[in-house]
Amino acid sequence: MKRLAGALIGVAAIVGMRFYAKASAHEDVKARLIELCSGDAQCQTAVRTNYDPCFETAYKMSERRDASKFDANTLVACVNRRSGEDYFTVAEAKK
Repeated sequence: MKRLAGALIGVAAIVGMRFYAKASAHEDVKARLIELCSGDAQCQTAVRTNYDPCFETAYKMSERRDASKFDANTLVACVNRRSGEDYFTVAEAKK
């Protein structure tokens, strides 16, 4: 019984960390996009209106041993598409 309780606590901790990481990324990226819209009320409204569903499509929770994945291109393409304006682009890092 103690093993089961220990295993359940471990699983709960792992799941909790994954959800915390997702929530943290959600808020950090949203704040950054709002900051990038500084001075453009329509852009800020587009982010506030479209961000949540777009973030859900761009952020994939980890499965077992895989790391969670966030695709900035998917996020900004979604916000742009849903708002009808090209507010954002993602610059690819040079190798």
